Amino acid sequence: MPTKKKPKCDVDPVCNMDLAAIHGKYQYDFEDEVYYFCSELCKEQFAKEPKRYVKKAKS
Repeated sequence: MPTKKKPKCDVDPVCNMDLAAIHGKYQYDFEDEVYYFCSELCKEQFAKEPKRYVKKAKS
């Protein structure tokens, strides 16, 4: 059974807002990772172009 990587929940990938106070309210799964957002609007922006917001950690 595949497991998801540790959630990306510290900063909204769209607007860079600190999510410490609102962790987990809006979320989206992309490439086996869960991303969290400050609002439905940021979540929708991410869903339209997720690769634009995902930082490439791989070489």
